[in-house]
Amino acid sequence: MKKGLTLLEVLVALVVLTVVGVSYLQLFSESHHVVGVAQQWSNAVAYAQDAMEHAKLTGSDVSGPLPGGYRRQITRRPANAGYTLVTVTVTMPNGARYHLDRLTRADAAGVEQW
Repeated sequence: MKKGLTLLEVLVALVVLTVVGVSYLQLFSESHHVVGVAQQWSNAVAYAQDAMEHAKLTGSDVSGPLPGGYRRQITRRPANAGYTLVTVTVTMPNGARYHLDRLTRADAAGVEQW
């Protein structure tokens, strides 16, 4: 009796290894895409929080283009009973938008209270 593998057994093993390898590469590619999208959202949140903190500390707005193709805009509009709604909108390079809202109230001197 001969010992060893037949050509058919070797081909089946190669096919199985190829299917496993291609599946692994697809999984790796998809996870890389998901990490990239999560990074974009993290950047948008950081830019929005930065603008909100700047508005709180200085009372002025920072809007305009940002690194990486992001843009941010700050709007203020009256809300109920003397409150003002401050909204920071960050537009990502892919067109998606992140909104961060805060309510403020002006004191007797007109200074916003966060």
